[in-house]
This record gives sequence, C-alpha cells and structure tokens, in this order.
Amino acid sequence: MMASPSGLHSGLSRQLFDKWCSDKKNACVIPGYVVEGTLAKTIINEPNEVTLMNGFTAPLNMQVHYISFSAHADSYQTSSFLEELMPPNIILVHGEANEMGRLKQKLTTQFADHNTKIFSPKNCQSVDTYFSSEKMAKNIGKLAEKTPEVGETVGGMRG
Repeated sequence: MMASPSGLHSGLSRQLFDKWCSDKKNACVIPGYVVEGTLAKTIINEPNEVTLMNGFTAPLNMQVHYISFSAHADSYQTSSFLEELMPPNIILVHGEANEMGRLKQKLTTQFADHNTKIFSPKNCQSVDTYFSSEKMAKNIGKLAEKTPEVGETVGGMRG
C-alpha cells in the first residue's frame, strides 16, 4: 500500500490500512511530508498498536517505510523515478488535466518498449489493473552489494 501524502486519515488508503495493518506480510510506504495528528505521522514511529476508524485498536505488525518524495515533482523527476522502478502499470493522478496529458504522452513514448500500461483517470473514475503472480524485488544501495542465498532474509529497508 502507498499512503496518500500527509494523511492516511480517510479514504481507500485508510480502509486498506485498517484491514492490513495487523499482518506482518504487508507494508505501508508513506511518501513525502506528513501532517501532525494524522495516522501517517503516528505510524512512522512504529507504535505497537493503532486506533482504527471504528475506534477499536489493532496491533501494528505491517512494515512502515517513509520515503522523501515530493508530491510536486516535475516531469523529469517523475519519469526518472518511474524509469528506476519499471512498474507494469502507471496511474497518473493529482494534476492539471493538460499537464497530465503531456506527461502521459511522454511516458507512453518512454515506456513503449516495456509493455507498461499508463492510465490518467478523471476524478472518481475507477481503473482496473492486472498483475502477474510472479513476485520480484529490486534492491539498490547497500542491499544490492551482496546477492542473498536462496531462503535468506534480506532486511534493512528503513526510512
């Protein structure tokens, strides 16, 4: 799950968080600035439990990662970030329609050889994406210095 910037206090991200926070197989990535008093700010400190939207508490077993990522990245920064990730699907949201159209066209050209699907939905428009069941992770930095043995746990990704 990737939390919306500065919040995780309502909406689909919050609903998914409430369902997934107790399972250690899950993770939440919080990009960018977080506002005091929000759930996102609370979970960065990895408390043992959290208060759900229904008022009950639940254990916080999921991993929490905070990354510095500006919600106001320009076209070059966004395309460079996506080039590093090489995602199968890109969904462009939170931008002025003409600029989003230009960015979508640029990314369509940039990712033409990679079979990447790029969506630019209107507000409240749903998007269906499909993923392969194959799981893969790309390590960079210190985690990439040593190839892990089969079955070895790789750790150290903290914000």
